[in-house]
Amino acid sequence: QLTGLPSRQLLIETIRQHQEETAGGKVCAALMLIDLDHFKDINDSWGHDVGDQVLFKVARAIEPMIDDTAMVARMSGDEFMLFFPYAGDDPEQGAANAMATATSIKEAVAQPIFYDGNEFILTASVGIALLSDHETSAERALQYADTAMYEAKRKGRNGIAFFNQSIADKAQRQIGLNARLRKAVDNQEFALYIQPQVDVENGRLMGGEALLRWVNADRVTNMPSEFIPLLESSGLIIDVGHWVIRTACEYIRNFIDEGIWEDHMRLGINISPRQFNDPQLIDVIEHSLRSYEINPAYLNFEVTENLMIEDVESVIKKMAEIKALGAQFSIDDFGIGYSSMIYLKRLPFDWLKIDREFIHNIHHDPESRGVVEAILAVSRQYGLHVTAEGVEDQQSLEILKTVGCDTYQGAHFSMPVSVDRFREYLAA
Repeated sequence: QLTGLPSRQLLIETIRQHQEETAGGKVCAALMLIDLDHFKDINDSWGHDVGDQVLFKVARAIEPMIDDTAMVARMSGDEFMLFFPYAGDDPEQGAANAMATATSIKEAVAQPIFYDGNEFILTASVGIALLSDHETSAERALQYADTAMYEAKRKGRNGIAFFNQSIADKAQRQIGLNARLRKAVDNQEFALYIQPQVDVENGRLMGGEALLRWVNADRVTNMPSEFIPLLESSGLIIDVGHWVIRTACEYIRNFIDEGIWEDHMRLGINISPRQFNDPQLIDVIEHSLRSYEINPAYLNFEVTENLMIEDVESVIKKMAEIKALGAQFSIDDFGIGYSSMIYLKRLPFDWLKIDREFIHNIHHDPESRGVVEAILAVSRQYGLHVTAEGVEDQQSLEILKTVGCDTYQGAHFSMPVSVDRFREYLAA
């Protein structure tokens, strides 16, 4: 009723009818799912009445982009579906035509929308499924387009993705992995490994970085690059993050009691953007420090530049509250962001970690060495200590000595190790 567009059910019936009429034919059809990026922000900020008017205007912007043979329907909320019964004579032509139409639709959606004196600018993520046979049901085709749309979202939104079997397989693996992750949280299948951090000049152990590992019941270790993004997207990272902070404090307490932890040492703890926005974060840190009676300066919270993208002022405020407890902060993976220098000036960091990409090439790429030297110069200007990540050989270490880097971590000294192996490093 809002947009005047056909419903989901009518779209499905149209697809079925088309498949019956063209059974045995060679024509390639296309199904396109358009999802408005961050549309919830409009409803939350301006109210659903304004949101409805914006949806109405989006519908009017999409309709001129299709011909009389195609159908545009509203699925639900901020999702629209387009069905092109004759996208091309074959999949290749169908894909080219669908891409051209999707691009035009994205451009139409991106045009400013004016309502009640306000201007709204939207982007869209588009998933496309090609129907070149008649064995795919209408419902399955919708699922394919939906899978492709989420792939476009995953790649950063405001994009276009086609469904293919590899995307489907990946989505299926992620669904299974997500279910196993939830069980892993309940079954306490996570462990903290620690990668030692070492003084560049004299080789003295300066502490380490705590790294999350997941070892399932079959003793199979899952790669962090696979499961940490899922922890983040599912929200499980909050509970797991609390556990990491408590466990890190427990380890330090044990090291102190064993007489092998020194005052100059610190343990790095990674904090993701979603963890940082957790209202309970400061309480968890305070409670852990009190429970294990450790010096807050032993904790060094590592955050990436992604944290600063949305609301720098609130980040500054929360960092200040945590630093008031006595903990330290590092900016991780420095050098790969486009505006890192701004953050160094405004945010209260103590440490900076140079991304491994520059360290890996430092001894044979003059440009990488130049970047490292520039980062060190800026760090000195702001009074920051610097850790180099990914140091793998003596040659790289010698260059870091020459340019005046403070500490390093990497395979040259040690890969991430179990807490028992790290204890041996401390006791050596």
